[in-house]
Amino acid sequence: MGTLHLALSGASTTPEETAPDLVRLLQGRGWQVTVLCTPTGTRFHDLDELEALTGEPVRVDFRRPGTGRSLPPPDAVLACPWSFNSTNKTALGITDTFAVALVCEMIGRGVPTFLVPKAGDGLSGHPAWNRGLRLLEEVPHVTLLRGPARGFPGWRQVADALAGEPTP
Repeated sequence: MGTLHLALSGASTTPEETAPDLVRLLQGRGWQVTVLCTPTGTRFHDLDELEALTGEPVRVDFRRPGTGRSLPPPDAVLACPWSFNSTNKTALGITDTFAVALVCEMIGRGVPTFLVPKAGDGLSGHPAWNRGLRLLEEVPHVTLLRGPARGFPGWRQVADALAGEPTP
């Protein structure tokens, strides 16, 4: 499939479908996955397991110029799960964390970007949530992935969308 940047945030997954499960599924479909994470997201996801799966450390912080390696250019970006905070920052272009900055930059470069927004009932009722989603829906190469009744989709639905396959 190509190179995929998976950006994680401070939104939880289910015990049945964790971020490492998503990485395994995507790798099984041929993606070379690089994982990035917001600082808050480090408390929600097993970074050690993600590093073991990808062979690369999870990128959390901006690197200083002249240090470390650049990320491989992605064929696609998947921000999943993407919290209320990260979704709204992405919609407004607020790049104060590395993961959000990378997603915003790739949107600006026209890289196909898939966002799986996730907010609890209270936050999803806030007017900024729908405003941010509408802004993101206007970008031609950005796809918002939602599950039934605009809920959180399963990993198979996410992987199918990345492959351009219709989901039943």
